[in-house]
Amino acid sequence: MSDFASHSSTVGRPNQELVDEVVRHFVDLLVAGGSNIDMIQGATMRALASSVQVNAGTTFTELGPIQRDCMEVMCTWRRDTDFVDRNGEPLRLQQGAGQPSFASLCDRANCKSDPSAILGTLIDFGAVSIDMDEKVVSETPTFLLGRAQAGGRLAVDGVLKQLEGFLQVVHRNVCSVSGEKKPRFERACTVSVAMELEPVFDRLVRSRGQVFIDSVDEWLERNALRESASGRYVELGAGVYFINLGSSLKRSKKR
Repeated sequence: MSDFASHSSTVGRPNQELVDEVVRHFVDLLVAGGSNIDMIQGATMRALASSVQVNAGTTFTELGPIQRDCMEVMCTWRRDTDFVDRNGEPLRLQQGAGQPSFASLCDRANCKSDPSAILGTLIDFGAVSIDMDEKVVSETPTFLLGRAQAGGRLAVDGVLKQLEGFLQVVHRNVCSVSGEKKPRFERACTVSVAMELEPVFDRLVRSRGQVFIDSVDEWLERNALRESASGRYVELGAGVYFINLGSSLKRSKKR
């Protein structure tokens, strides 16, 4: 189809240790919230029974290091002036020879994986497409981890790491803080509003959330090359999430 052939990601199941950590933190939080063992076991069995059909046909993928490259490519594509048009939108890129090219974008993003592997992964997850002129087109502002549905593809290691990171913060703040440890930053807000405002709120979170994540990611990238005096390193990050807790009772009109 092009200079870069479609590249399928490695398919596999999630790391057992990562699953154990996610479940352990979640169960601890349920117990801390007053749930007993029977309630947790019953809810788990019902969830497992209902999830069998949801996972049918889903391709589970362990992306590993290439996930970071995919994220950096999509971010660089939006930020670097050599790869955006006059309106600030990502340019269509040549796949091989010519400028600007997808290979040069990968080089600018300091990717460690082969450009053909990155392109194939981005296509598989719907982040990019190939147009009629055989050029690479950006379809999303960032790299998404996929969907668990029939015919879908899901990066299980990325999803579990996000869950682990979020649950670790809540777990620390609820279960582990006893005065000697400083709570992690954790903020959320929910208010019942007219259902018609949901798409407006969605755009607001996408816009402001992306700005926040970009600023945090830029700081992390600037400091990623800094050598540790102790020789020890830690993986840090932040997340922003859209929250929808479902419909509520109709509010009475104010007089």
